[in-house]
Amino acid sequence: MAKILKEVRQFVEDRALVKNGDRVLIAVSGGPDSVFLFYFFQYLKKFHRISFSVAYIHHHLRKEADEELKFVELLAKKYKAPFYYRDIQIEGKSGIEEKARRERYKALYSIAKKANCNKIAVGHNLDDQVETVIMRFIKGAGIAGLGGISPERHLFPKSKITVIRPLLCLEKKDIMEFLEGKQIEYRKDETNLSTDFFRNRIRLEVIPFLSKYNPQLKKKIAQMSFLIQDDFSFIISKGYEAFKKIVKEDVLNMVEYRKLDISIKRMVAGILIEKITGDPYRSYNKIRQLVEYLDRYPGKKLPINGVRSCFLHPLTPTLSPQGRGK
Repeated sequence: MAKILKEVRQFVEDRALVKNGDRVLIAVSGGPDSVFLFYFFQYLKKFHRISFSVAYIHHHLRKEADEELKFVELLAKKYKAPFYYRDIQIEGKSGIEEKARRERYKALYSIAKKANCNKIAVGHNLDDQVETVIMRFIKGAGIAGLGGISPERHLFPKSKITVIRPLLCLEKKDIMEFLEGKQIEYRKDETNLSTDFFRNRIRLEVIPFLSKYNPQLKKKIAQMSFLIQDDFSFIISKGYEAFKKIVKEDVLNMVEYRKLDISIKRMVAGILIEKITGDPYRSYNKIRQLVEYLDRYPGKKLPINGVRSCFLHPLTPTLSPQGRGK
C-alpha cells in the first residue's frame, strides 16, 4: 500500500506540484479519488512543510449530495483540517456536466482566495486522462488537446492560484485497491454508471473494447499524453519567443511573421487570440482562420487593434479549464 503513496509522491516531486510553504485547497467530493487524495496529503505533509484545507461543492443535482457533504465535513473535522463548502445552481437541462464543471471551478477559486490558498488539488487520475484524450481525439483536436489534462495549470488568466492533479499517475483500480485494503470509507456516485454522459460511454464502452487489442492501452495513452505535453510546452515557448520578437508596441511585424514556420505561426496566432480575448482555450478553427487572415494580409505592419476589429470581434471567449471535478 505504501508503494502507491510513494509513487504519487515521486510524481508530485518530479513535477514540482507541491513545494514547501504551499497552502493547498483539496477538493473532496466524498468519492474514492478525492478521498484518496485527502489521505495522500496527510502522508505528504510528513515530507513537505505545507498546510491544506478541504472544500466540498454542492451541485444540488443528486439527493445523495446532502449526506456526502456531511461525510466530507466530518472527514475534515477528524483530521482538524479547515472545511469550506459552496452551493452552486446549474441552470437548464442541456450540457449539465460542462456547466457543473465550470461553476465548480469558479466556486473552488472563490474558496481558495478566501482561505488564502495558492493551489487547488483535484482528484483526476490516469483513467480520467485516458478518457479525456480519447474524447478529444474523437471530436478532433490538435497537439494541445491530445496532451490531455495538465498536472498543473492556472485556472484563470493572470491568477496566481493553480490547479494541481497529483493522481494523474495512478489508475483507478490502484486507488480502489488502496482504499479497500485500508478499509477507508468513501461514497459512490451512481451517475458515473450512466451512459447518458459522453465521458461515461467512453469509460464503460470504448476503453474496454479497445483494451482487447492492447491490455496496456491506458498506460500507453497516458504516457503519450505526457510526452505530447512536454513537446507542446517546448513549441509554445518558441511561439512566445517569436511573438515577443515580431510584436512591438501592439504592432505585428508582418515581414517577420511571414518568415515563421507554419507551426510557430499557429502558436503566435493562439497567443494573439489569448492576448486579445483573455481566453486561454485553443480552438483549432479560430487559430486556422487567424493564420489564413494573417497570411493574406498585404501590409508590412498590422496593429493588434486592427486584428481585434477586423477579425476577432466575432470570437466569443469561452473559459475552458481541463478535466472535470472529482
